[in-house]
Formats: sequence, C-alpha cells, structure tokens
Amino acid sequence: MYAGMNKEGANENQTGWLDYASIHEAANDGAINLKQDIRLVGEMPKVGVKRFFELVDEGKVDPTSIDWMVCHYSSHYFRDEIFRLMQLGGMTIPADKWFTNLYTKGNTGAASIYIMLEELLNEGHLKPGEKVLCMVPESGRFQTSYMLLTVVGTGNMTATEYMERQPEAPHLDFDNANLVQSHLVRQLVNVWIDFEQKLAHVPIIHKLYRGKFTLEDYMLLMENIRQQVIDGSQWIARAASYISIENIDLRSMFIAHARDEHRDFQILERNYVAVGGNLVDIQSGEKNIGSEALSAYLFQRASRENPVDLMGAMWIIEGLGCRMARYWGEAIRDQLGLNDDQVSFLLYHSDSDEKHFERLEAGIQHPMLTMEIAERIIKTAKTTARLYLLQLEELGNI
Repeated sequence: MYAGMNKEGANENQTGWLDYASIHEAANDGAINLKQDIRLVGEMPKVGVKRFFELVDEGKVDPTSIDWMVCHYSSHYFRDEIFRLMQLGGMTIPADKWFTNLYTKGNTGAASIYIMLEELLNEGHLKPGEKVLCMVPESGRFQTSYMLLTVVGTGNMTATEYMERQPEAPHLDFDNANLVQSHLVRQLVNVWIDFEQKLAHVPIIHKLYRGKFTLEDYMLLMENIRQQVIDGSQWIARAASYISIENIDLRSMFIAHARDEHRDFQILERNYVAVGGNLVDIQSGEKNIGSEALSAYLFQRASRENPVDLMGAMWIIEGLGCRMARYWGEAIRDQLGLNDDQVSFLLYHSDSDEKHFERLEAGIQHPMLTMEIAERIIKTAKTTARLYLLQLEELGNI
C-alpha cells in the first residue's frame, strides 16, 4: 500500500505529491490516493513464511504441537502460496488444522483475526490445552505478526458435545468396474459434501451446533417441515405412476418408498404436541417459500416420463435421515432436556432411511442406467440440495 505519489506517472521528475505545481494537480494525477501495488502483493506470503521458519529455528514454535492455525488471508490464492512455501521449507501444518472464515464471512480485514478467534472459541471447536498459532499479515510494506495461544478451561462446555462434524457422504454400494456407476456415485458424493458444509451455516442448524437451540426453534422447525414431509410420499407416488412398465422393478421401489413414508407426518405431529404445541397450529400451517419451491420442483420432476432422476432427490433427503437425523435428534433432546418420545421423528428416520438407501443402491445399479440418466440424477440432487437449504433458511417466512 502506498500514497503520495503516482508510480505510473509519465514525468520521472515528479516523484511525490510535493513535486507538483499544486495539490489539485497532484490529486488529478492520482498522486494523493491510497493505492496498492498488485505486483508486490505476492511478496507478502514470503515475508510471513520466512518469519515462521525463524520462529521454528529460534525454538519458539514447534509445528508438530500446533492444534489450530488461524491465519488471515484475503484470497484463497494466498493460502495455496503459503502452503507451497511451507512445504518447500520442509515445515508445514496440516490443512485440517487451519481455521478460516474467508468463505463464509469474506475478507474482514483488520478485524479478521478477532472474528476468527471468536468463532473458533464460541462454536465449540477448542479443547483445554490445545495450541493456537495466529498469523496476522499486514500488506503495507510488509510485516507479519504471530501469536501463540494456549486454550484454558474445564472443557465442560455443552456446545462441544454437538459441534459441526467433518462432512461425510452416506455410503452407497456400487460396481467399481462400471464407469457410469462410478461417475454417478463420485458426483453424488461431491454434491453431498457441498450440501453438508452449507447446511452447517444455515442459522437454525448453526444454533444447534453452538448449543444455543431453544424449544421455540424446535417447534418452528417442526411446523415448517411438516408440509414437506406430507408432500414427500405424494411426489414419490406420482413418480411411480410415470415409470414405464418395462421398468416395473423401479416402479415397485418407488411405490414401496411412498408406502413407508406416507404416515411419517403423524410422528412429527405427536412430537410437536409432546413438547407443548397445539395440534391445530401445526396442522393448519402453511409451507414457507423454500418449501413451496422444493415441493413445486419435485412434483414437476415427478410428472415427467420415467422420472428416475428423482433418485438424486432421494440421495439428499434420505441422506439427511441416514447422516444427520439421529445426530440432530440427540442434540435437540440433550440441549432441551427432552426424552426420546419427544424427538422420535428424527430418531426414527435414522433407522428407516438406512433401509431406503438399500433401494437407492438398487436403482443406481439398475441396467437402464446410462451416462445421460446419471447426469440427470446429479442435477436433480444439486437442485434438491439447494432448495432444501432454502426451506431451512426461510423458516417462518410464508
């Protein structure tokens, strides 16, 4: 960063703003404004990494003892460059120990180190005794500061019991030798990982992971997902009616799936009443705008000939049951002091959706699967994931 001169000016004799005839002329020529020399920005990671090596040589930092690396960088480019330079020097801190909020909060500049430390602490990531190394670069001309912190406390914070987990896709069995199946499963896993990462930052789920979930949150969640749960068996049944007789085994799979789920909304209603809700209130609820979009999309896909691409929607929705339902149910139960009967909808889906996944595996292994169908399944999975997030983001917005 620099000010007081125009490095690109045509007149070599005018090195600073005082060399101009007037302040107005200097300003018009751009010699007053604060600027950044992009060509020098690439030098900043080198300064920081050089100091890191010096701290290691001085015995002040042991890379193997670092549990969290909190580094401010304004662009993903700098992260890759820092990693590269550390690896060249033979001293690196594994990528899974680096914490950043760049991708959720953006470049928050001078405040970033404080915001990151606040998130790291209050979202339940830290444990007593862990070492946190902070790297704070300054792009003036140039300097980098380091802080080495030690976590203290008893470790009894309830928020740590149900923190955000590392994303992991539900397991699907498939034929590794089949290129179409391999491609489909690989892409579905990518869709899921992206979905679960974004899911953790939806406000109501974020509150759950931070241990700040309330009974009002739980009731609002049930009120908003009930309508989508009712629609679930209906769009699956409609899809079954559009599957041709040549694929009757797939039609049977869809029908069995619809049969299993068509009364699930009643479990949700019982949970709602069990925590003090009025049955009439949840039964008279309307879809929020996210649920409207999700249901409209799924019914539209279900009304097409051979809508087997809806296996992509099942991947997301049933995946939530397999991967997240029990985890969320136990977290809600424990944070609110409830019993299993009051969160039975979530606990039940953890078991039932595993059985549904067996049917999904049969669909993926079906002889009719082509690369074209696989791409349609992937797109439907992506769209369903986005609309499901929207449903949770728009709780109460009807």
